[in-house]
Amino acid sequence: MTYSLFSLVFGWLFFQGASDVSNAQVPDLVRIKPGIQTGFSNGGWNYDRYPDLERLDARKRMLVADLKGPGIIRALHTTRHNPKDLFARGIVLEVWYDEAKTPAVQAPLADFFGDGCNGSGMDFTSNLIECAPWAYNCYIPMPFKQRARVYLRNDTDRNAMNYSFVEWEKLPHWDDAYGYFHATYRRDAFQLSKSTRHTFLELKGKGHILGRQFSLVTNEPHFDTFNTVMEGNNEIDIDGRERAVDYLGTEDSFTFSWGFQKTFAGQHAGMTLVDVDDLSLQRLSVFRFHDSAPIRFEKSLKWSIDWTQEKAFTGNPTWQALVDKGGCWVDYAAVHYWYQDDPGGFVHAPLPSVAERAQISLCPDRYERDLVQTVADMDAEGILSNTFDSQRDLSRLRILNPAPGTHPVWIEVPKSKGGHPGNPNPGRTGILALHPASVSDACLAIRKVKLPPQGDPYLSVVLSGDPFEFPEGSDFMFQAGVVVDGRLQWFPSRIVTAGGKPSAENWLSLVYSLTPYQGKEVGLVVKIAAGGKLGTWRNEEGFLDEFSVKTH
Repeated sequence: MTYSLFSLVFGWLFFQGASDVSNAQVPDLVRIKPGIQTGFSNGGWNYDRYPDLERLDARKRMLVADLKGPGIIRALHTTRHNPKDLFARGIVLEVWYDEAKTPAVQAPLADFFGDGCNGSGMDFTSNLIECAPWAYNCYIPMPFKQRARVYLRNDTDRNAMNYSFVEWEKLPHWDDAYGYFHATYRRDAFQLSKSTRHTFLELKGKGHILGRQFSLVTNEPHFDTFNTVMEGNNEIDIDGRERAVDYLGTEDSFTFSWGFQKTFAGQHAGMTLVDVDDLSLQRLSVFRFHDSAPIRFEKSLKWSIDWTQEKAFTGNPTWQALVDKGGCWVDYAAVHYWYQDDPGGFVHAPLPSVAERAQISLCPDRYERDLVQTVADMDAEGILSNTFDSQRDLSRLRILNPAPGTHPVWIEVPKSKGGHPGNPNPGRTGILALHPASVSDACLAIRKVKLPPQGDPYLSVVLSGDPFEFPEGSDFMFQAGVVVDGRLQWFPSRIVTAGGKPSAENWLSLVYSLTPYQGKEVGLVVKIAAGGKLGTWRNEEGFLDEFSVKTH
């Protein structure tokens, strides 16, 4: 009898426990919920069925949804816009809760959706945000007690064709344990030195961190593939406890290792842009969500990145020397996502002008000061053409940062062999050979001319790489620029290879319009720099056959 009673009790407990486990494992998605009302709100598209919808016109704020609580936003969809370079950061997402005096969410549209570096990232999907073909989607739950308003704000001078919608549900009641979703954007450019400790986010109140997105740009070749930059320790002070969380490396804080090596997109983290070919303009877009383990705080939170403890780098004399010369700048555009018990009150950093937001990099150009001064010290030439027919043509240029002891060099008739200096592709004579002094110091050739007042002048550059020393195995970065009215303006950079087998057809002829500057005295600049896809420092030699101004 005792055994039977024991068996009965044990069996009941076992099956009751099994039933509880089974119920706990049933996903919420399958549950039928009577009385839960589905809500929907359109915005932007007033071209057919709903002509009264607001449009996303220039300098206007468009209402996407105005919802009465208690409720929860389940999904937000919006179109991407063309031209991308203008609208990616020119359109701003705002979310307001209850009767708060400040928005809980304020961020440029592309950055909020993880489309970093002004809309340059790849398409991807994650648990919470998604960059779909020509669309952005957000699945972050956004509960609200009394009211929620979702806006898109067009800060540009052009109308944007947009369609947006919000999917939401009414809640049967409000639970004070619910947090209000927040997101904020902030962009900081600063000089990264061995004493840098930079704070990216400070919060007061109660809540938890959901995630963050970084758009990171540097024009410092010494930070090749974001080395040194990625080494900073991510220190999170929580409720007065210093370094309550301390990630020993930025890439590890995003759940990656050994740097930011290639694009990747997962459900919780991703690298949606890794562009490191041009060492003078390296770009990275990376995100991570802590939805599996939110970082919780009761009173306060401060998130900083600290480079002072990186012993292998702080003792590097090259790093300090570059800092002393005005280099080693980094540009961070960051979005942080979190939940908090307050519907508003967070003070967002003021958004700069649309033009400044759209700039690829806020890092000061490390060559501008020297180039502007060099051009100011030069006399304008009366001869527009320079095809290096004689060695005397070199005296019409100023050359900065050539490889010491070997460059610049004039080659009357190129030979079919490599070396240092090497030789270009065949088919031309009278060549100027240039090579950068180091990975960090590009070689610059400068002319000063008075442009014709009419005729649509343009810069003509004919150049080649060395096909002999490392056949099909070397490249370099080339860029042309103009110094005008005391400012340096670069044209887009490009990778230059020597081509395949040595051939006259491998010479490149490049043209850059100078029409906006016609009639002015200008400095013309060409830059040969380390970088490319075939190796950071492997025969970065460039050969110029022409550096001329012509007219149509």
